[in-house]
Amino acid sequence: MGKDYPREIIELVKRLHQVLLDRHLSLSTAESCTGGKVADLITEVPGASRFFKGSIVAYWVEIKKNVLGVSGRTIQQKGVVSPETAGEMAERVRKILNTDIGLSTTGNLGPEALEGKDVGLVYLGVSISGTGTWTRELKLKGTRQDNKLTASLEALKFLLNRIDGETS
Repeated sequence: MGKDYPREIIELVKRLHQVLLDRHLSLSTAESCTGGKVADLITEVPGASRFFKGSIVAYWVEIKKNVLGVSGRTIQQKGVVSPETAGEMAERVRKILNTDIGLSTTGNLGPEALEGKDVGLVYLGVSISGTGTWTRELKLKGTRQDNKLTASLEALKFLLNRIDGETS
């Protein structure tokens, strides 16, 4: 693989591919703090085009609101680093890209606090059509780059857990 990811990362991605293909599920992502790393991991293994429709990297607040359609009220009251924003991002990308599943990341990877929220605070969102939307909080302690990869991997694991929990 191009980036020489460790074998365990590639195996995780291969497992995700197989689960999505076996269950005939399509996927899209909306990323903020991970900056496209989740989509990069998904597409690192050949064959992702059979289920992965695309990604919206919504780094700016305006993109979250104007492209994804995250509620301005949610952002004003809860902040961009919140479970509510992660959930809305996952729901909206699923609807916009017409997929069965939307996966999202939003958080603060530093270098300083954002909206009064600590560096390393990340929220993940998974929205599965006809089933529901879930969020998960991460509190990461590594470097910015380490946290970006960790958050991306945790998003993939969270997605696998939700698929197993909701469709098995």
